[in-house]
Amino acid sequence: MKNYILSLGLVLSFLAPAKGQMTLDNTFSGTQICQIEVVNLSLSGKKFSVVRGQSHSSSPDTIFYYNMDYSFWKKIICPSVPGFFGDFYYSSYLNANYVSYASETLFNTDSLLEVAVSYTDSTNPLMGKVLIINENGLIVDSIPNVYDCEFIVHSINSTTFKATVLTPTGPKVYSLPGTLPCDPCSSGTLGLAKTEEKPTNILPNPIPNPSKNEVKLSFTLPDGATRGIIDLYSSTGQKVKSFTVDNRFGFIMLDNTQLQAGMYYYNLTVNGEVSSTQKMVVIK
Repeated sequence: MKNYILSLGLVLSFLAPAKGQMTLDNTFSGTQICQIEVVNLSLSGKKFSVVRGQSHSSSPDTIFYYNMDYSFWKKIICPSVPGFFGDFYYSSYLNANYVSYASETLFNTDSLLEVAVSYTDSTNPLMGKVLIINENGLIVDSIPNVYDCEFIVHSINSTTFKATVLTPTGPKVYSLPGTLPCDPCSSGTLGLAKTEEKPTNILPNPIPNPSKNEVKLSFTLPDGATRGIIDLYSSTGQKVKSFTVDNRFGFIMLDNTQLQAGMYYYNLTVNGEVSSTQKMVVIK
């Protein structure tokens, strides 16, 4: 009888609704906040980064940094650049990462806070420039003619860091003078305290990229899968082409001479699961 009561109690405990475990710690005041994350700084440790855009108003876009107790620490006011949108609130609709790599030791040898900010060309939303802006609002460095405003920092080893961008003349690699901390809990995500897992079914980069005529789209099907579908989309999200692929070759050769110049995106769907998205640039 006792064993029966114990077993019934265990069953009821599993069936009972679980109570919520999340509690609200803080709400950052203000409107038009379009990005918030935790950044890990080499000298000052972890901070909350809160990006506030102004939706084309006369007020400048601003990045606010707060201590982990939510007290204000510093802010970076982003200057306006003629002919370019630096408006984070507007740019959030473009699906781009416009603020990245906050650091005190990566972009130069001083101890000021700097951040990489992407600006979109007002006449061509596929192009832009990347500005390195410090806590005084000064432009420390800039990279012009960047496709999709994509700026990525790579850790070569514990003391060597490189930045890569895509440009109309080909991919460019920059050596960075400083370093950036990597959190062990974040699988090496540079400078961030995030813990999200990256998808395992990542597509390799297309070759060449950018391309004018033919481009090689490589892929790998999961174990046990024999067939998949690669869907190609325009920068506006419209599906342009679909290709059925199998595990015989691991790549397809795409003739893009009929495509208009611009940025395209593609992914691989296998058994209903969609891979990470890869970017392809077509130039004329």
